[in-house]
Amino acid sequence: MLIAVLGCGLVVFGGAQLLLTPHHNTSTPAGDVVAVADGEITLTKMAATERVGTYGLVWNTDAGTGTATIGPTVRTTGSTVIRPISNISGELSAGTAVQLNPNIYDGDPQTSLGIPFTNVAVDGELGPMPAWQVDGDGSTWVLFVHGIDGMRESGLRPLPTLVDAGLPTLLITYRNDADAPQSPTGLISLGQTEWRDLESAADYALSQGATRFVLYGDSMGGSIVTRFMHESPHASKVLGMVLDAPVLDWAGVLQGQADRFHLGFLGGALQSAVSWRGDIDLGVLDELDQTGPFDTLPILLFQGLADPLVPPAESAAFAASLPNALYVPVADAGHIQSWNVDPAAYEKHLGDFIGQFSSRQAD
Repeated sequence: MLIAVLGCGLVVFGGAQLLLTPHHNTSTPAGDVVAVADGEITLTKMAATERVGTYGLVWNTDAGTGTATIGPTVRTTGSTVIRPISNISGELSAGTAVQLNPNIYDGDPQTSLGIPFTNVAVDGELGPMPAWQVDGDGSTWVLFVHGIDGMRESGLRPLPTLVDAGLPTLLITYRNDADAPQSPTGLISLGQTEWRDLESAADYALSQGATRFVLYGDSMGGSIVTRFMHESPHASKVLGMVLDAPVLDWAGVLQGQADRFHLGFLGGALQSAVSWRGDIDLGVLDELDQTGPFDTLPILLFQGLADPLVPPAESAAFAASLPNALYVPVADAGHIQSWNVDPAAYEKHLGDFIGQFSSRQAD
């Protein structure tokens, strides 16, 4: 009995510490390369390598790091998956351990997409935070906020669509990011404090001529932008939001993770441990019960139906409760992978939605 109790305690507090500690990595192990030749890569068949869509491939060997892009599955055998490979940077050969990443771009807007940008520093309460500023028309700016352990590179996937609409865009960092200041505790606060860094980004944009905003958040970025809407005096300047696999209720996410590993009975304890370890009020971060700030706001919400982190039912319920929310469920898409599964459809939905805020139609 004592061993069981100790084991449960280790799972609960270890899980809380793992969640709240910055790791700066959104990649998934994808086994070892079987072969690479003639524009194709052969990988061991497993859940990661059978994912539907287009992904980044990353690896780290004694010869250095490397990146590539792999496309949708071409064919399979009993034990392997063959996919097209392109944009190889670094040495890649049979036997190399690789990882999949939803970010297919590894670089800045210019090197990745040929989009001019400016490196800027946002002055936050903890110090300067780097951001990428992409110029556009008009005074409505898009503020892109990546998710937990993510990077600004996440915003490179939708960036061409935002540029085509002519919207100035700021891809931000926030506390505990690799190039940004640490929080006082060194721990992630799940949006409870990070929203203040988004506010600093809004202050910066206003100093550069912005008058209104479209907030774009993926994963925990969704928690940050929704918290901003409750807390920031700039909330009235927000014209709309784009959410991609947003965390709308951390308690629900934590319970879902406990259920996923057949430890549902530890869900409540895990929530308490996260709350205690991070000094976080999970009730405050439950957007499903406080949708007032979003009642009249146009919202576009993408949600992968194979998301192992964010419960799709919560995204669906949130959107259904709001009169101006468009819910886009994407079959086979994992966490923040709706673009990867079908880039053309994603960009069509985004372009149609974001066009209403473009000065090229009406300022």
